[in-house]
Amino acid sequence: MARVNTLTSYGSVTKSFHWLTALLILSMIPLGFFANQLAYQIKDPAIPTTGEDIARVAWLFSLHKTVGVALFFTALARITWAISQPKPKLLNGDKPLEAFAASTVHWVLYSALVIVPLSGWIHHAATTGFAPIWWPLGQSLPFVPKDELLAEQTAIVHWLSCIVLVGALVLHIGGAVKHHVIDQDATLRRMLPGLALSAEPTTRQPGEVLPIMAAVSAWAGVIFIGGYLTLVDHSIETVTDETATLETVDSDWVVTDGTLDLSVTQFGSKVEGGFSDWTAAIEYNETPDAEGKHGTVTVTINVASLTMGSVTDQAKDTDYFDLANHPTATFEADILRTEEGHIAEGTLSVKDQTVPVRMPFELSLDGDTANASGGLTVDRRDFLIGMGTQDDGTLSFAVEIAFALTATRGAASEETETAQVAPTADGWSVTDGALGLSVSQFGSDVEGSFADWTADIDYEETPDDTGKHGTVSVTVDIASLSLGSVTADAKGPDYFDLENHPTAQFEADIMGTDAGHLAVGTLTIKDQSVNVEMPFDLSITDNIATASGALSLDRRDFLIGMGTTDAGTLGFVVDVNFDLTARYN
Repeated sequence: MARVNTLTSYGSVTKSFHWLTALLILSMIPLGFFANQLAYQIKDPAIPTTGEDIARVAWLFSLHKTVGVALFFTALARITWAISQPKPKLLNGDKPLEAFAASTVHWVLYSALVIVPLSGWIHHAATTGFAPIWWPLGQSLPFVPKDELLAEQTAIVHWLSCIVLVGALVLHIGGAVKHHVIDQDATLRRMLPGLALSAEPTTRQPGEVLPIMAAVSAWAGVIFIGGYLTLVDHSIETVTDETATLETVDSDWVVTDGTLDLSVTQFGSKVEGGFSDWTAAIEYNETPDAEGKHGTVTVTINVASLTMGSVTDQAKDTDYFDLANHPTATFEADILRTEEGHIAEGTLSVKDQTVPVRMPFELSLDGDTANASGGLTVDRRDFLIGMGTQDDGTLSFAVEIAFALTATRGAASEETETAQVAPTADGWSVTDGALGLSVSQFGSDVEGSFADWTADIDYEETPDDTGKHGTVSVTVDIASLSLGSVTADAKGPDYFDLENHPTAQFEADIMGTDAGHLAVGTLTIKDQSVNVEMPFDLSITDNIATASGALSLDRRDFLIGMGTTDAGTLGFVVDVNFDLTARYN
């Protein structure tokens, strides 16, 4: 049998690629289906689940992913070979509708062989945890970050493209059967291995432009629907996420910034996560007491705020942190100093299991500001976590916990929901307020707010000779921004750049006009100062003032999101709004 194709027959290499691809597809699809079915059963609280069940699902998913990546590379090799070969002509080219359908399905199948496994691989690389791809195939991809929204988008595209693949596969098989049984031509037989069969094609052959355009349109529809479903799902998730946050605690040292992370090894791969909501009541003195104790610390952790990639929901289930019955965890310790450095010695309580722990940490003081970081390793079994999984290779017994924080002695808590300005002997101080913003992303409004901002207000009801009633200076803490699932991205270098520009500043004169009040001044973000005019409503009763207003900005003026130059992806216009209540002292 010839190795290469001719215009009337397929060569042995093409046939080998064809049947290897068919084998991989027919292996990958049922593996994914059964793994998903078992995964849904594991998530169902009404169905008892053991560690062996979880291990079985993970094994099936790992096999599915590994076969999928093998299909991806096989498809690339097959396409490369096909480009170098003549394509045997159709035996039914004189039937335009059938020929068009056959060519369209051909192009949809070829593209599906790349899109299906690639979307699955990107989803795997963008998320954290559960069912690794087996060696030597990697767990990550270049330029693919760990990103929840990206993982969600590619998961939906993967699901939709699988439907397209199955549909095209059914049409492809159905067409081959029709050719063999009804038309009784050699279309199917000339692809069978071991046969050097040549068949004379019809004189008339379909063009490839329209089938390619039809295939491109089909995939454009998949991407559009995938993006729409992601936005809808994300919007529902944002609206319905009403997880209660912990109340602010009294503390000599107030945490102004910090992280609390944990990691565990699952099926040989490290799964990392963290808690976004926790409080720390800290008492600390540089000089120890008679017992050598420098103070105490009590940390309360909101288990609902845990994120661990794709295993987040599983981690909160009954066999693990059991969020429904144990919504918080607590760490209580004395702060000691040894020759090696500082030690927090006390207890960690999770799921009503209290275990003695010693956590070394580093501490540096600069006036009234402290920076601390440290960690410890615990055995999950001591806290009855994951007791259904007794295999250390499936889920490691050791769980690593790490923290880093910055605290200020006697500072006002950044967790306060409204801005506060310290009362003065003679002036206005804000007693309640909100500072919000919104921007359009992929055609939907994304709304957020800043929880921490201060306002220095000088206002007189009688204007001076220039019509000025006073001044206002607002300082906004960028770290307090909340913007749903894109909060972390919004604080990144291409957007607000929290690390290098921790605050924004608005300074303006308060003017009175025929239309009402107007704040005329500058807004400074990322060292970019822009002239702005913001109309606002103001009412004063006795010594209480209420005010509200809004303005629209162009994010590009502040070098925000310059890597996204398409307004349809991320709107140029950002709407900012505020309302406040202030008291005159």
